[in-house]
Amino acid sequence: MTAASMKPVSRRIAGLLAIGLGCALAISSASAAYPERPVTLVVTFEAGGASDVSARVVAKALSEVLKQPVIVQNQPGAGGRIGTRRVAGAEPDGYTLLWGSGSTLTAAPALYPDDKYLATLMPVGVGALQPFLFVTTPATGAKTVAELVALAKQKPGQLNFASAGIGSSNHLLGEIFMSATGTKFTHVPYKGAAPARDAMIRGDAQLMDEVTATLLPQINAGQLVPLLTTSQTRDSELPGVPTAAEAGLPDLAITGFFGVMAPPKMSPELLATLSDAMKKALQSPELKKSFASMRLDVGSGSAEDLAALIARGRERYSKIVAERKIRVD
Repeated sequence: MTAASMKPVSRRIAGLLAIGLGCALAISSASAAYPERPVTLVVTFEAGGASDVSARVVAKALSEVLKQPVIVQNQPGAGGRIGTRRVAGAEPDGYTLLWGSGSTLTAAPALYPDDKYLATLMPVGVGALQPFLFVTTPATGAKTVAELVALAKQKPGQLNFASAGIGSSNHLLGEIFMSATGTKFTHVPYKGAAPARDAMIRGDAQLMDEVTATLLPQINAGQLVPLLTTSQTRDSELPGVPTAAEAGLPDLAITGFFGVMAPPKMSPELLATLSDAMKKALQSPELKKSFASMRLDVGSGSAEDLAALIARGRERYSKIVAERKIRVD
């Protein structure tokens, strides 16, 4: 090839390189500019609950990191599945995110296997951890898991287990408890944790599990007796209460959680940007103070940790749903 004939080729290559460089710079610029407008954080439960309140704390901290408003939108219904489905169908541009709970991300897939959209959501980061606490009533006379198990085996089916509703996380945890201990309680579902707790105080039920914050006032008042916590370590305010592992029930070591999830097919670069923003937001002193008042442990902000929590919860809940033949209408 002559020098003259090489010139057009060189010009074409130079042109292609210029185009490629321009595209790369455009992509880099777009990534660097995110976010250019407010971000929506979808909460799948009603305002006022733990999911909603914790989301607003995180949204405020994220707004400060991202330099754009992060607006919480409540979209309740169908046990959280309506709002979750909305995010699963959103554009993967980082402007519609989900404040997902352990209930919607781990229990729901076990109970509604046809909801394939859940598997498409992408983890951004763990925001908060919320262990469960198993309690009984003073009337049972039981102060330990072993004592309550012994009583339940003496009266199979005669003791009641209260939950916040069929298919809720605490319902499934109760089923795991019965399976692991070989006991038979009669499950009585209520419309929420508060009515279930009130039933315990009245003596209508003898076992329930809920997040610690919901039960601590009644424990301190002597109305409920703590048996075990599902966390990895003992609760600092209940140092005498064993963990599930210490009580010989490792299958109950399932911690409730909240975390940010993104729509499917989001770019790795944008996911990394959001995860980094989460980690920074969770370092906020104001956030830490708010979470402490809500009895929430601050999460790691890690996408990998969130993925591991989801996988572990789905595995255990799917197993108990199949074993106990649990169905929801």
